[in-house]
Amino acid sequence: MGPMSAPELVKLTIDGVAVEVPRGTGLVEAALAAGIEIPVFCYEPRLGPPVGACRMCLCMIEPGPPKPQAACTLQALDGMFVRTALTSEMAAEAQNATLEFILVNHPLDCPVCDKGGECPLQDLTFRYGPGNTRMTFPKRTFDKPIPISPLIALDRERCILCYRCTRFSELVAEDGQLVAVNRGSQTQIATFEDEPYRAPFSGNVIELCPVGALTSTTYRFDARPWEIQDVPTICGLCPVGCNVNATTREGKVKRILSRNHYDVDQGWLCDKGRFAYRHLEADDRLRDPLLRVRRRGFEEVSWERALDEAERLLRDAGGRIVTALSGSETVEQAYALAKLLRQGLGAHTAVLPEEVSDALDSHRLPLSALVRADMIAVLGDAPVVERAPIVELWLKQAKRNGTRVLYELDEDAVRDADNAILIWSGPGGHAGATVAALAHRLGAAGAFYLPETANARGVCDAWAAAADAEPTNPDPVGLLIVSGDEAAANPVVRALAEQAERVLVISMFHGLAAGWADLVLPGTSYLERDGTYVNLEGRVQRLRRAVIPPAPDELAWIARLAERFGVTISPYPPTVFEEVSGIAFGGIPFGEVGERAALPRTTGTPAAVETTPEPTRPEGLRLVRYRPLFSGPAVERTPELSFQRPHAEVELSEQDARTRDIRPGDEVTVSSNGTSVTLRARLNRDLRPGVVRIADQHAGDLQPTVELAT
Repeated sequence: MGPMSAPELVKLTIDGVAVEVPRGTGLVEAALAAGIEIPVFCYEPRLGPPVGACRMCLCMIEPGPPKPQAACTLQALDGMFVRTALTSEMAAEAQNATLEFILVNHPLDCPVCDKGGECPLQDLTFRYGPGNTRMTFPKRTFDKPIPISPLIALDRERCILCYRCTRFSELVAEDGQLVAVNRGSQTQIATFEDEPYRAPFSGNVIELCPVGALTSTTYRFDARPWEIQDVPTICGLCPVGCNVNATTREGKVKRILSRNHYDVDQGWLCDKGRFAYRHLEADDRLRDPLLRVRRRGFEEVSWERALDEAERLLRDAGGRIVTALSGSETVEQAYALAKLLRQGLGAHTAVLPEEVSDALDSHRLPLSALVRADMIAVLGDAPVVERAPIVELWLKQAKRNGTRVLYELDEDAVRDADNAILIWSGPGGHAGATVAALAHRLGAAGAFYLPETANARGVCDAWAAAADAEPTNPDPVGLLIVSGDEAAANPVVRALAEQAERVLVISMFHGLAAGWADLVLPGTSYLERDGTYVNLEGRVQRLRRAVIPPAPDELAWIARLAERFGVTISPYPPTVFEEVSGIAFGGIPFGEVGERAALPRTTGTPAAVETTPEPTRPEGLRLVRYRPLFSGPAVERTPELSFQRPHAEVELSEQDARTRDIRPGDEVTVSSNGTSVTLRARLNRDLRPGVVRIADQHAGDLQPTVELAT
C-alpha cells in the first residue's frame, strides 16, 4: 500500500479545552481527544452512520441554533465551540430530561438484571439523572423473557430503543433478521415472523445492548460483576484469532466477550467463539488417562502408569512413529512434541493439519487493510464465513466502502487496481506459496490464506523448527500419535489408525477415541492453556489460561516423558517459546507478545510458483465439500449451538440454477457414480458457475464431479 498523506486538522474548543483533530472526526471522538466524555447510548462508530436515536449526547454548539444538538450526528469543524453538560446548564437539563424519559417505563430490577453493575444506563443515571422520579402511574410490563434464539433472551420492558441491535443486523452482519416492529411508543425489537435469530454473528447484539434487554441464555443469572474475573486471551476456534476476555467465576468459564483488537476483529465475535466454551463442562470430558485392557475395554489409570505405557509404546515402535496434528496445539506444545520425537526417538514424521507457507510474509497486511482496498479477489470455493468468519465481516464492510469484491480471478482487474488484495479459501497444500507468488506476479498489495485450523501456521512453524527434515511415512506404522480432538475426529486419521500397530490419542473427550485407541491421555482446551498461536495474518498472539484444566497440561507431561529419553524440555511455555522463537519467529521475547499483539514486518520475497489456485473445471459440476463453522467436537458439546448447524442444502450459482430450472427451496438430487443425496437448493450470487457446495456431513460419498436433477 502506498504512503498515506497526513490528514487535514481542524481546531475546536470543547468546554474551554482547545483540541486539534483530523477533519471528519465525529464530535464524540473529538471530545474524548480533549479528555471529555459525551455520554451516549445509541452511538457506536462500528455500526455505521449515527442515528441520534437516544438524544443522550445533547450539547450546545456555536455557531449553530440556540438549542441542544445531538453531538453524535455532528463532525468537528474548524472554529467550533462546544459546551457539554459539564459547562452548559441547558445541555445538562436536556440530558437529565432525556434520562428521565428513558426511565419512565424502565423497570427498577437492577438487583436481578444480568447487566447490573456493568450497565451504561445504570452508570449514566447515577452521574446525570435527576435522582428521583415524578411518575406515579404503573410502569408498562411485557411477557418475558422472549426467546430471540436458543442463545439470546429479550426483556422488552428494559429496551430503550437505541437500535444498536437492529443496526448491527442490518448494516454489519447484513442478515436482516432482527428488526423493529410497530411505531412510536409501541415499537418493539423482534425477529421476522418470530423465527429464531439464526446467523453466525448473532451474539454480538448482547454486547452491543447498553441495557439488560438482550441477554445471553448461557450466562443469564449465572454470575454478578463483583464475583467474576476477566482473563484477556484469544479465541482458539478458527484462524482469525479474535481477541477475547474469558469471564470466570469459581474456576469455571461463564462467558466470552470481545476485547476489540481493531486490526484483527474490530470487536466482533462469531457465535462459535462466543458460546462454544461450554464444551469445557461436557459429560464425556476426560479427567484421567484411559488404558485399553483386553476383554475389558478401557480402564482409568494413574498418570504415572500412563506415562509408563506411553514410554513403552514409543520404545516398541522403534522410530516407526507418525504424529497426526490437529492445528489447535499451541506453538509450544507442537515444538515440544516434535523435539521429543526427533531427539529422543529419531522419528518426526507428521501428518500436519495443512502446510502454510511463509511465502505469504512478503505480502503481509492486517485484516483491517481489507476495508481500504480498491479490489479484493476471493479465490477458492470454500465459504469464507465457514472458515474464517470475521473475514466475512471485513469483506462486507469493504463492499459498503465501495471496494470491488470478485469471487474468481480477473488478472486484468488485479493489475489495474492500485491496491488489490487476494484471499485464498481453497484447499491447503502449497496454496499459501501459490497465492503469494500470484500476488507478486500481479502486483497485488497483499494476500491472505485462510487455513482450516486455528493454529495451522504456528504448528507448521513449530514442527519445522524442531524437525530438520520430513522423512516418508514408515510402513507399517508402529505407533500413531493423534494429537487433539480435531485430529481424533478426522476420518483420514481414523483410517490411518486402522493400519497402525498401536495408537496413542490425546483428546478431551472419551467418545472420540473409544474403539480404536490403545492409550488415551486427557487433553486441554485453548481456554486452559498458556502459550501462543499464530493467526492467518502471521501475527503471534498470546493465549492465557483462564481456568485450571482437570488434567495436567500437555506441555507438562511431554516434559516429564522427555526426561525418560534424555531430552530436556521445559514445562513452562515462556521458556519453550524463547527456544522456538529464535528459530521461527525472529527472536520475539515471550513478554512482548502482549494483550494486543503487533503484526510482524513484511519480510522476504515469495518463490516463483507457476501454478495458480484456479482449479481446472471438469465436465459437469464440481463439488466443493467444506467443514462448517458450526461443527466439530466443541460445537457438538454445546447444545445451545445445535440450531446453528447447517441445513441439508446444496448451494449453487444463480446461472446454474436458471440453466436447470431450479428455484430456491426445491428438492434437488445430487448424484455421482451411482451415489446420490437429496438436498434443498440454496442460491448464492457469490458462487461462480460450475461449482456446487455441500457441507461435509450432508455430502455422503459423493465424488468431486456431480450432476443435479429436480
